[in-house]
Amino acid sequence: MKHLLIALSILMLSACVSTKNDFRFDGSTPETTQMGVNKVLKALKPQDSMRFLGALIAIQFSDVQSLDDIMGDPTMMGEMNYFIIGKKIDGLNYYEVLELASSSPSKVEFSVVE
Repeated sequence: MKHLLIALSILMLSACVSTKNDFRFDGSTPETTQMGVNKVLKALKPQDSMRFLGALIAIQFSDVQSLDDIMGDPTMMGEMNYFIIGKKIDGLNYYEVLELASSSPSKVEFSVVE
């Protein structure tokens, strides 16, 4: 039983690491982008999930120059726009997405309310 527990722990840890390093986002369609985002989110710890979602929002809004840019596109308000995000993260892995977001002029901050 002890060996089974150790083997499962190693398998779970390696799955998380390989998802971050090896998984590349397919941004060819909004649907494939959303599936990739969901796959990565399932493998992340809650705090890493929040950081990743913040990075995606920063990437989505990175080209916004003014409020008019947002108001002119109703898909920018209240939801993730996987079409826009997919074009920007296509072929990137988790770490490259975080790096792209850090270079974005749009910054996202989050806090946990208890």
